[in-house]
Amino acid sequence: MFGPVRSYSVQWSIIRKAQAAFLAKDYAEEFRQLSLLADMGNPDGQSGLGVMYWNGQGVAKNEKLAVYWWGKAAERGKADAASWLSQAYSHGKGVERNDQLALKYARQSADEGNVNGQFALGVLYGQGQGVPQNYQIALDWWRKAAAGGSAEAIYCIGRAYYLGEGVEKDDKLAEQWVRKAADKGEPNGQGMLGTLYARGHGVEQDFNKAFEWWMKAATNGQVDAQAAIGNAYALGSGVGKDDAQAVVWYRKAAEQGFIPAQSALGSAYSTGKGVARSDTEAVSWWLKAANQGDAFAQTSLGIAYWQGAGVTRSEVNAMQWWLKASKQGNVAAQLWVAYCYANGRGVARDSNAAEKMWLEVAKTGNADAEFSLGQLYFLGVLGKPNYPEAAKWFLKAAEHGNAQAKTYIEMMKQNGQLDSKTL
Repeated sequence: MFGPVRSYSVQWSIIRKAQAAFLAKDYAEEFRQLSLLADMGNPDGQSGLGVMYWNGQGVAKNEKLAVYWWGKAAERGKADAASWLSQAYSHGKGVERNDQLALKYARQSADEGNVNGQFALGVLYGQGQGVPQNYQIALDWWRKAAAGGSAEAIYCIGRAYYLGEGVEKDDKLAEQWVRKAADKGEPNGQGMLGTLYARGHGVEQDFNKAFEWWMKAATNGQVDAQAAIGNAYALGSGVGKDDAQAVVWYRKAAEQGFIPAQSALGSAYSTGKGVARSDTEAVSWWLKAANQGDAFAQTSLGIAYWQGAGVTRSEVNAMQWWLKASKQGNVAAQLWVAYCYANGRGVARDSNAAEKMWLEVAKTGNADAEFSLGQLYFLGVLGKPNYPEAAKWFLKAAEHGNAQAKTYIEMMKQNGQLDSKTL
């Protein structure tokens, strides 16, 4: 008869002890008490235990056990556990990524009015993850979460106005929503507010305020802001120029896997700006970024292989990296690829391929490409000079400031290779 009553009394005692440990920041004791509750089937204890495993508080961090206990709590109807479970499945942390399960648990939580679940469901619709992408539905869920006080949802609404996703693009409204999130201490909102100040979008351009907001976000671990702080120190924008500090912040972002920061850190090591010069370290960071598709890093790696800086010299490897970067439209890589094709360096000589690449770059008014085309036609594609085409491209290059092109034009005039029709 008295079993259920006694069980409730015991659980209530444990809950009070867990709350006291939480207030005292005694995470080891809080973990012990929540473990007792969880083993008794208490969904609050199970949910809280999952959080402690996820954050590594009072116990070694273990995302798999966090997901296990959240799953137990979600089965008992705990909306907060379902929202965290959704995000675990969404990102593939502690469990294999599963968009459908992410959607299921987000919807379960959102339908219970949980703001984290509403936010998570909005994210899934915004990304088209587990459902067809629909910015309008995403915004509907974010507005519900924002009304419940979710700073993350408030930021997402601001971002939607800035990008024009699901709403008409409006920098002023973007600034208003982003500022609300930033004032609540939301790192993404702080970082984006810094960007708005830097670009003068929705607010008067102010690099000092941009730096201030980026620093708040960067201190909170926001990776884009950390890279932005690095750029600010490197350029002396909104703060005194300091290459050493630039490296400090690039490294923070790079170690979190932020690709542009990895690329920038490679350049710092290559030039010795803010850090002891090291070609080996430069290559190491460029390789991380290049393998993730960063065109600048791919181009830089190509140059490293070409020069044998930090790696064994290899024109073949250089050409392979430049080809990857050129496909992404990197002009420097495209110029290198064309040069290699024209001269048979690292690849079989192919004048037609060189011509095609230089023509592509020349469309942008690039003087180097125009001059190279002039040389190609002057010397002859497949051994057949084409002086009118050579003159045309030398003239274009000269107009864009290429001094060598002017020399060729004078030489062609003296040799009678440049007629009045061409001029």
